[in-house]
Amino acid sequence: MGRLDIKESRRVQLIEATIDSLSKRGFAEFTLAQVAQAARLSQGIVNFYFRSKEALLVETLKYMEAEYEQFWTAAVRRAGPRAVDKLAAMIAADFDPVMASRKKVTVWYAFWGEARWRPEYLKICQSLSESYFAETSSLCREIVEAGGYVDIDPDTVARGLNAMIDGLWLDILTSPTAIDRKEAKRTCLCLLAAVFPREFAGQLAAARAA
Repeated sequence: MGRLDIKESRRVQLIEATIDSLSKRGFAEFTLAQVAQAARLSQGIVNFYFRSKEALLVETLKYMEAEYEQFWTAAVRRAGPRAVDKLAAMIAADFDPVMASRKKVTVWYAFWGEARWRPEYLKICQSLSESYFAETSSLCREIVEAGGYVDIDPDTVARGLNAMIDGLWLDILTSPTAIDRKEAKRTCLCLLAAVFPREFAGQLAAARAA
């Protein structure tokens, strides 16, 4: 492993340790000492890679943003040419165990809670939200046009779907025994089947049978 590979590996190790620490303690009790302990490294190593606690937190949020966007964009690419399949793939990606683990969801909500007072967090979160909305809106528009639907605004459907996903992530976080990832996915498909019955009735039936 080369020097650059070792440096990147160590950086990711510290970011993963930060995610773990935030999921257990939140922002109020977060310290670089905890990160060092979780990563099994000295605090001096943490300070070598990140000049401050805030710098580490910003890089952690950027890392999570990139991971999430790469995950759902890869799912869209694999889904094939149909907008219906692409949108279903985005929903499946959102509730995949890799993205919707309680640890990851906990940390996302921790950052979202801080974003109001920290402009750099807000900028990153807004960028991700806008990117996701642009994709879902574009796919909804394709479905509306191909299906000949009248009086359906793709932007409205996309915003409703995105808000539902955020709410279901919160349910997974706060009521894990009441709803699981499969049920969350079925709930989103139920919404789309109500709006686009010809396209999503089959997707919903398959999800219910799974």
